[in-house]
Amino acid sequence: MRVGEVLNILDKKIIPSVKWKNDPSGLLIGDKDAEVKAILTALNPTLEVAKEAKMKGCNLIVSHHPLFKKPVNRLVEGDYYSDIIRFIIKNDISLISCHTDYDLVKDGVSYLLAKEIGLKSIKPLIGIKEINDVEINELYKLCVYCPVEAVEKIKSAIDLAGGAAIGNYDHCFFSVSGEGNFRPGEGTDPYIGKKGNIEKVIEVKIETVVTSWNKDKVFSAVKSAHPYEEPVIDIYPLDNNSNNFGLGAFGELKKSMPLKEFCLLISKKLGTDTLRIAVNEKNPIVKKVAVCGGSGSAVWKQAFKSGADVFVTSEFSHHLYQEASYYINIIDATHHSTEQFSKNGLKDFLEKNISGTKILESETDSDVVRNINQLN
Repeated sequence: MRVGEVLNILDKKIIPSVKWKNDPSGLLIGDKDAEVKAILTALNPTLEVAKEAKMKGCNLIVSHHPLFKKPVNRLVEGDYYSDIIRFIIKNDISLISCHTDYDLVKDGVSYLLAKEIGLKSIKPLIGIKEINDVEINELYKLCVYCPVEAVEKIKSAIDLAGGAAIGNYDHCFFSVSGEGNFRPGEGTDPYIGKKGNIEKVIEVKIETVVTSWNKDKVFSAVKSAHPYEEPVIDIYPLDNNSNNFGLGAFGELKKSMPLKEFCLLISKKLGTDTLRIAVNEKNPIVKKVAVCGGSGSAVWKQAFKSGADVFVTSEFSHHLYQEASYYINIIDATHHSTEQFSKNGLKDFLEKNISGTKILESETDSDVVRNINQLN
């Protein structure tokens, strides 16, 4: 197993093109052709995590957070980022980060948080079409016209190229027959008919869907499988708001509980006493819950509009606490606490799709933010 192969496996689940603008994701340090000895998953690729990887014989780190989000202008000893980069390179460790692309996949970071809390009927809090900073049109309609005898061959080519899938369904096609007309001109080599003659042929129109990241591959596959010299293939964007991607998560508890009891549940599940709670006095009972792993304060209005009784996220400012709590209860845990389950999620996914390679979850990747009771 090589680093590039691991990256390809991740890219099939955590789509690299569905992310925030200019977000650093993918292979950030290393060599795609390097042989993978073992993999360490982490939330943060810190120096401690890099040293842990070396100690455990892991030469590939797969993390949620990237190493840096702004340019590093120098690599000198004693600088925070420099020390990590220099250690990783010196020890031939590769780094893959699945950042906002892992935030936006439907069963990514926020889903893992919602699941850990014990929510049911989990769905994205915000649809992908509602996020201005994400430039993606997920679905495209593909239509191709072909003779009857070529239908199954073309459908098979689309399937093999990864098209014709909607949610958990594949081989999704609609077909209709009609009359096609064409006249081959000079320099043509028609599959049906003769040069200069107007031909009328019973053809089948095949309709299906492809994604933005595989439409070129599917197009090439259809063209190769099609018997016509100049096949008619139409691809156009759809304005569907897919549930395959989105930000945050929304769900319900099995039973209602007072806000304080829910806060104790959050503290236990997240393993932290570092909670900042802004109380909406009009709604002390919690049943419906919105969450957003990491820095989600900017989407508190969407959490309120969803009908949630409480919003669990991190990094609220003073005035935002005041405004948001007028409408909805806010539980502000640390960034680390709300995203910590991503390293286990990455490990589980890799284990299901890679055999024969040891995959470990980081034990040194911990929250740098502590409460007073944790100080020596």
